Order: sequence, then C-alpha cells, then structure tokens
Amino acid sequence: MAREKRRYRRSTAGRRAVVLGAGLVAVAGAAVLVLHAMAAPTTGTPVSGSSAAGKKSSAAPQTPAIPSQNGFPSVQYSPTHMPPVWPGATGQAMPYPVLIADRGNNRMLEVTPNQQIVWQYPAASNSGSKVPFGYDDDTFFTPSGNSIITNEEDKSQVAVLNYYTRTETWTYGHFGVPGYYGGNMNYPDDAYRLPNGTTIVADIRNCRELFINPQGQVTAQWGVNQKPWAGYCATAIGATAQQSKLGYPNGDTPQPNGDILMSIINGNWIVLFSPTGQTLWKVQAPDIPNDGCQYVSDAQLLSDGNVLVADYAGPNGNSKGCAPVPGQVIIFNPQTKQVVWRYDVSSGNGELNHPSLAEQLPNGNIILNDDYNDRIVVIDPKTDQIVWQYGHTGQAGTAPGYLNTPDGLAVDYYRNWYGWLQQHPVTASATGTSGTSSSASAGAP
Repeated sequence: MAREKRRYRRSTAGRRAVVLGAGLVAVAGAAVLVLHAMAAPTTGTPVSGSSAAGKKSSAAPQTPAIPSQNGFPSVQYSPTHMPPVWPGATGQAMPYPVLIADRGNNRMLEVTPNQQIVWQYPAASNSGSKVPFGYDDDTFFTPSGNSIITNEEDKSQVAVLNYYTRTETWTYGHFGVPGYYGGNMNYPDDAYRLPNGTTIVADIRNCRELFINPQGQVTAQWGVNQKPWAGYCATAIGATAQQSKLGYPNGDTPQPNGDILMSIINGNWIVLFSPTGQTLWKVQAPDIPNDGCQYVSDAQLLSDGNVLVADYAGPNGNSKGCAPVPGQVIIFNPQTKQVVWRYDVSSGNGELNHPSLAEQLPNGNIILNDDYNDRIVVIDPKTDQIVWQYGHTGQAGTAPGYLNTPDGLAVDYYRNWYGWLQQHPVTASATGTSGTSSSASAGAP
C-alpha cells in the first residue's frame, strides 16, 4: 500500500520524477499446514446385496471440490479464518499467494508461493483496456475478499474492481487531474474500503485524510486545510485528527476495532486515532532521522502492540542533498520507543532500496516491497535472511518473474489457491480461462 516516499522520490532512469516535501495489520496466529485435504477422508457406502456389504470401502480419500467463480477459486476464508498454507519449505517461508501492485508496469499480479502468476489486471489478453489505469501504488482486498481497491497515485484516482470479472465498479478522483477541490486529490495513497462501505484514503500532497461514501461524497476530513499548493505542509498533532495538521500523510491502516494508524512524513509521526478521530497516542518513529530524507512509510500495528514500519530510504538517496542510506525496517514499542527488531543490511543482495510497505505474516516472517530493487521479499526475523523473493534484484521487466518498482502488496487470505491448482492444474491461468497456466520462474537473488 505506498507512500509519498516515491512520490517524493528523485528522478532516475526509467522511473518517474517526484519532489520531496511537495510525498491490514497482518493477522497473527498459527496457520495449520495442510498438504491436500481440507476435510476428513470419505469412504464408500456399501451397496445392499453386494459382496462389499459389511466391509470398508477401499476408495481413495478425496478432497472436496473447491467452489469456483468465473474461473477462479471462490472466497471461502478470511484473515481471521485462513486457508491451508502452501506445503513444504516454500510454505514455511511464504504461506500464501500475494497480490502485487506492479506500479512501473501499470498492472497488478497475484503470485503463488511457488512463483506462478494466477491473476492479473489488466488481463494478459486485454492489455489494451480502454479503462484508464496506471501507477497503481497500493492494492488491498476489500473486507469481503471479492474486490480490490487500489490508488493510482500519480494519476490522482482511487478505483475498486471486482476480482472475478476484473471490471471497475467504483472510482473517485479524476484520472490524471490532480487538485484540491471538486472531487480531486493529489497523490492519493493507502486507499482502504472499510466494512461499512466507506473508503478512506491519505491524500498526501493535500495533507489530509478523506472519508468517502459509496456514492462518492466526502463525509469527513481529517487534517486542517493548509494551502498545500504553497509547497509545504506542517505537522502538529492535536487532541483530534480533525484539529491536527497532517504534513504529508502516507499511511492510514484500519484496525479490527475501527481505529486508524496513520504515518506522516513530515516529522516521522505515527499516530493512532479512534474511529471518530480522537488521538489515542502519537510517537515519532525511533532511529529514523527527521531530516526530510528518511521517512516512515505505511506503519502497521502488530498483535502485541508493537509497530512495524518501513524507512523509505535507499543507496541513491531520496532527493538532491540526501545522503545514500540503505532502506530499513524496524519494529518498536510505541510506548517506550524501544526498537525490538531492525533489518538494515548495508550491502549485497540483502540491502533494501526504498522499501515502502512491510507486513508481518502469520508465521512471523516479514513481507515487504523493495521498490527500487524491483522485488517483493520475505525476511525471516530470526535469521535476518531473505527466504523468499519474487522479482530480479535491480532488474525491471515485464516477463514472468520480473517486476518494475512494485509499490504495494496484499496477502490473499481469502482463497485456497493451492487446493485449486491441485484440482485445476491446466485450467487455472492468469486470464481466468482454460489453457496453460502462466508460470513464473523464481526471481533471481
């Protein structure tokens, strides 16, 4: 889900130019490893009068057929009732498929733990879609799991599309037209659909948080107006979000109880607001310098009360005058500001280049999009090693196994893709139609 980070990222070859200063909680819990069956094996029923009567059937156990919808597995699970994990060592590293906002390629992909592309938008057979879509900066499932919400940051639009038909069902903003008034936004980030149908979005360069109803009407705004067109927004957190100044908000993760965790670039503030906007607590992220060069991105509140946040930095700096500092990811206690885990490798394949979103998987591993390295990685915090990767490090591309500046992700806790692929080894495909499935080679480290 991605930030003014990139928004304020300096121009590099093959990437867009942005100007700095003008920038669900992964559900914790043990997942049960299931290799094939989701239910107890069934046995045959003896036929009356048959020699088999009174004897147990020798029929092989069968896995119940997984329901489908438009060529894809139906939603059967949720973040609080997760599907069977991918088997073997692969599943131990990366238990479920991941939906990726492949920003630089103007597309979304869903990739399984064994590197297979099983879903994409626009569809491979419809790459010339007339529906405007580009620079997808985040991609999240809606609460039902049947739709996806994405913010096209550089194009000033938020869109919702049906997962099964891959058609847009709702939009807000005017594609390619940034602004403040009249239903416009300027660098929208981290758009989420709440259970009540409200869409929330961090309108970064307008220095505000918007609440939009299904009819496309703004029903609430957090953050006082600051004339962002002047080129600078201050941060001053008050007793309520409505009374606060939000200097470039780039994260607004909704919590199961309705609270919203916001991350704010100017000052590296992380703030937990109640559903009505009351300030519950606020803290400046430790070990991330408040120098305008390194800044917090998409903070996540973990089940133990600690905060997981990415430091949007990299070996090429963020803008002119910023020192080249490797990106890092930290977990800290928001009450004591004690850092309990840090990943800050400074060289080699483990070095991060502008990570923008990190989430904790149910097995405790950390998944994140390493934007400028063109990859999604999973880190084992016990060893600080990258144990899974999709994308070739520092090599942008469109072929299977490649990404281009991936800027958002969402783990698919809604569908049993592993079981589906065992039952549909040929018909599962990136287009949802019969044919050879689209396999992606493992991203080279």
